[in-house]
Amino acid sequence: MTQQQHLILNITISMSCNDKSNARKLMQDALDSHIPFAALYEALLQIHLFSGYPASIEGLSLLHEVYNEAPASIEEYDIQLFKQRGEKLCRDIYTTVFEKMNKRMHSFSPELSEWMIIDGYGKTLSRAGLDIQTRELINICILSLGQWKQQVISHIRGALHVGVEMEDIEAAIECLHTKQTNEAYAFAHTMLKEFRS
Repeated sequence: MTQQQHLILNITISMSCNDKSNARKLMQDALDSHIPFAALYEALLQIHLFSGYPASIEGLSLLHEVYNEAPASIEEYDIQLFKQRGEKLCRDIYTTVFEKMNKRMHSFSPELSEWMIIDGYGKTLSRAGLDIQTRELINICILSLGQWKQQVISHIRGALHVGVEMEDIEAAIECLHTKQTNEAYAFAHTMLKEFRS
């Protein structure tokens, strides 16, 4: 795992735990290490999917303070584009189980099934500025904080499908090895073990 990925993961974990003090310190480290504003912006924008809007709002506000920078432009809201690229990315991640997963979700919530493709994968995870490999490592860590078993296993599998090495998944999980997130760390290790079996 790169230094950039390591810092991004730790920042998103801190903001998902509402630890702004640690996030600020890590953002300063990121600035000193010349990690692009755009990469952190995308990572913090992304966490609203699993940590909620407050985590993204507070994180992006803090990023603006530390970097004294703002995004250059806003992506045009294009539902057809979001749907097209969202389905493509979702298929890349879920591969052979995409149809089954989507059909199951549609059976209990057609709205959520559509929102997952349009908002989750199309509008958010397919954006430029941050590679999908880093995005999937973030997903694994943030989902582990909530101990969402099936989702963590799905995103471990998905990370491998988009080219993440197993050693990078293990390194990402190590980012959860802190006093504040030890339960998530233990949970993620259990999920990894279950996935391997």
